[in-house]
Amino acid sequence: MTPPIVKRFLISFEQHKLLGLFIFLLSLGVSGIFALQPEPPTPEATYKASGQLSYSNPPPLFTTTGEQLQEQGRLINVDILLGPNVQEKIRNQLGLNSQQIQRRIERNLNIKVPQPGETALITLDYNNAQTPEEAVRTLGVFMREMVEQSRLINTSQLRGRIEALEQRLGEVQRDLAAAEETFYRFISKEGTPLLAIQDGSLFAGITGSQQQQRQLTLILEEINGQISSLVDQLGLNPEEAYISAALSADPILANLRAQMLQNETEIKLRQKELRPEHPAMVALRKQQANNEQLFAERAEEVIGGSGQLKPLRGQPTSQLRQDSSLDPARQQLANTLVTLQTQREGIQRQLESVQSTEQELREQYEQFPDQQLQQARLVQEVETKRALYQTILTALVDAQSAEAETTGSYAIAQAPVVQEVLPTRFAVTNRFLILAGGAGIGLVAAAGTIFLLATLDDRLHTPQELRELFSDREVPVLGKLPYVVCFNFNGQETPILVDNDSSYLAYYERVRSNIRRFASKSAKVISITSVSAEEGKSVTAFNLAIASAHAGKRTLLIELDLRSPSNTDAMQVEPDPEASTEPLNYYAERNEAIRLVPGVANLYVVPTPGPLRQVVAILESDELRKLIEDARGRFDLIIIDTPSLSKCNDALLIESLTDGMILVTRPGITRGSMLGETVDQFTETDISLLGAIINDVDQVITMSDLESSGLLDKEAEAENQTLGSQL
Repeated sequence: MTPPIVKRFLISFEQHKLLGLFIFLLSLGVSGIFALQPEPPTPEATYKASGQLSYSNPPPLFTTTGEQLQEQGRLINVDILLGPNVQEKIRNQLGLNSQQIQRRIERNLNIKVPQPGETALITLDYNNAQTPEEAVRTLGVFMREMVEQSRLINTSQLRGRIEALEQRLGEVQRDLAAAEETFYRFISKEGTPLLAIQDGSLFAGITGSQQQQRQLTLILEEINGQISSLVDQLGLNPEEAYISAALSADPILANLRAQMLQNETEIKLRQKELRPEHPAMVALRKQQANNEQLFAERAEEVIGGSGQLKPLRGQPTSQLRQDSSLDPARQQLANTLVTLQTQREGIQRQLESVQSTEQELREQYEQFPDQQLQQARLVQEVETKRALYQTILTALVDAQSAEAETTGSYAIAQAPVVQEVLPTRFAVTNRFLILAGGAGIGLVAAAGTIFLLATLDDRLHTPQELRELFSDREVPVLGKLPYVVCFNFNGQETPILVDNDSSYLAYYERVRSNIRRFASKSAKVISITSVSAEEGKSVTAFNLAIASAHAGKRTLLIELDLRSPSNTDAMQVEPDPEASTEPLNYYAERNEAIRLVPGVANLYVVPTPGPLRQVVAILESDELRKLIEDARGRFDLIIIDTPSLSKCNDALLIESLTDGMILVTRPGITRGSMLGETVDQFTETDISLLGAIINDVDQVITMSDLESSGLLDKEAEAENQTLGSQL
């Protein structure tokens, strides 16, 4: 069996053989043109100059930068040595323009760079010179300028490095100065506390402050005890004791106190003899009031009016007199109490000062870790900047010293040597060989083009390809039908099986039996369509109806391709000429529309009145629906011939009136993409697809083929045995 790819190629070859022939003749003609070309004239002799450059060996180097530049110079691409500035110098020396020097570099100059492991020599060849002098002079200029360019590149790199180092050195020097200034400011501000912490004086100060606080606290406790004892003895607090002592020590107050006592004594003595209204009593009381007022004013003067008299203000004069009449012993105790109070206040202030000093010392001690870390960070930053500055300064000095050592990385190892180059004559020695090569190339190109077209062709050319597509989508193949050739009653060739004894009826009978197997025996109304035109769906519908009628089934064939004329003339059935004017009335008169096919028993047909315009309205009309429903009860099998799906959707419009649909395919016509898309669409929309028929198969279908494919049930096998004698 021929492989599918070979068959596809043969089909494509049959279709595009003229294109392949054109490609073959074109290739053969081109090779013939080359074969018939006259021999070229013998060229004149030319001269070739050869020279070599080597890596230079400079005198002993004393700087690291000089050694680095020398090594880097050897890694420079040779093309850089022929840059625009070098070409300008060479052009001036040779007296050429820019285009001429560029052409000579591209065509005449050949530079061979040594590979790793080879001798470190760069070979330069200058070809196609007209004279030996031209070859030597030109190559010598190239070599000298390349060596000079190497030196200039090394010098330029060194100069660039020095400038970059000087710029960087200035930046690092400013950064170092800024870091040192920051460190000096920190030391000026925080250096003394840090030094005190480091030598232990700060810790000693904290300890001394704590010891001094303990001593002052003991002294305060002792003074508080003495003050408490004196307060209990005097019955006065320190402020009251101060006031009483001051008032008791004043002589004027003592004199006024004596006068008030004398007036009080005299008033008591005269109260017994005189009435209160007596002038003498009034004078005494007035004198007593004046004395009391003078006493109060003098007391305020003694105290000083600084707020110390506030505890005594508002008190009666008798109380003031009592508070200011301390005896010498109590006055001494009051003075002692005032002295102790003064000492306590001083010691209290001293204790607060010592506590504040301790708190400040403690804060300084707590800040020591942060200050120490900051000092270490600043010191590290200064050292880093200083080390970077020293490194850059060393590199700058080394680069400046390398200026005296700068040389080129290349030197002329061998001066240009010239040799004569004899021309090579290319003759066409074998014209037949050129023609044979062209013919071979033409055959390969033609075959490749035809194979490419076969690969790009979307059509399915073999039944095997169609079967694989249906198998992948689980669509049963109801049968493979051969190409039908019959003759009608007039002796004309027709694909319709008008001959009752035709051997092709057996193939269609197998399809009918497979429909009964894969669909159901209750499937009576079947529509037949195809993806595209010229796939034989109408021939299949007609012949399947004829095969069903020969099997004794009352069969009706309905032509619903209303966009095309009727094909029933092959069955000697003439369509109603008036049906196209009133198509709905045509289908409404069911007895008139259904016509008996002469010469084929049990076969009836409804010819199409087409071509018509309002096809959709007729397909969705009640008249057509009633016609099919009435036929369902009168016939055993109804086959509806519908247009192809690529032409219109008429087959889908009547799908609800049928029990299923059959797709007709044809090798070499059916396109795989359209067929696969259609089957997938039927699956997604739940359209009942009974199966597919492969039409126009160019091989004989045997009984073993059907049995191996599983398309033949027991009933169909019995029928096939009966029909085998007819083949």
